[in-house]
Amino acid sequence: MASLLSVKNLSVSYGPAQAIFDVSLTADAGEVVAILGANGAGKSTLARAISGLVPSSSGSVEFDGADITGKLAHQIRRAGLSYIPEGRGIFPGLSVIENLRMAVAQERRAERGPAIERAIDMFPILGERRHQRAGSLSGGEQQMLALGRVLAVPPKLIIADEMSLGLAPIVTESVFQSLDAARQQGITIVLIEQFVHRALSLADRCVILGRGAVTWSGAAADAGPEVLESYLGAGTELSA
Repeated sequence: MASLLSVKNLSVSYGPAQAIFDVSLTADAGEVVAILGANGAGKSTLARAISGLVPSSSGSVEFDGADITGKLAHQIRRAGLSYIPEGRGIFPGLSVIENLRMAVAQERRAERGPAIERAIDMFPILGERRHQRAGSLSGGEQQMLALGRVLAVPPKLIIADEMSLGLAPIVTESVFQSLDAARQQGITIVLIEQFVHRALSLADRCVILGRGAVTWSGAAADAGPEVLESYLGAGTELSA
C-alpha cells in the first residue's frame, strides 16, 4: 500500500544557496515520523516545502495518492495536510473564538459550530478563554489554540514544527499528550522537535537531517545514544 506522504529527492534553494539536498522520506497512515537535526539542518525548510509555503527546485511530493508538488499552501491544506509552524500559527490580534471560527470557515455552516465545540472539548481552557485575545494567552495556551484550530476539522496529516519551543517542560508534556491523542484518532504526524527523547518516545520512525540532507533514517527504537551522538553531535541527551 502506498504511503500517505511520499517525498522523493526533494531539493530547495534560496537564490544561489541550496538548503535541502535530495531528501526522500515517507509517512504511512497513522504513523508518527520524527525529523531531527541540529539548528540550521533544514528541518523547517523541508516542512515548509512539503506544505507548499516555499517552492522546491527539484523532486516531488505526493500526498494521499496525488502529486502536490508546486501546489499552493491553501490547496495542500484543503487536501488534508496541515502545517503548524514554529511560532504558533494563530492570529494574535483576534480572540480565541474568532481564531476557531476562521479555522472552520471553509466548512458547511451546519458543521462549523460542532467543529468549534470539538476543539473546545479537546482543550477546555480554550472555552474558558474564548473571548480573550489570542496574543495574550500563555505560550502553552497558544499552542493548544494552534492545535485546536487544526483538529477542529481533523486533517489526514499534521506537520508539527517545534511546537515545544520556548515552553516550560510541564506545558511541553501537555502538547505531546495532545499530539498523542491526535495520533490515536488516526492522524498521521510528521514531528519536528528539539526535545529528542520525547520525540522518539512518540515516533514510529526517525529521520535525521544534517546540512539539508538525510544522514540517518530508521525505526525510532533504533535511534539510540550512539546514533544520536554520531549524527546530531556530542552532548545530545535522550533525557534532556
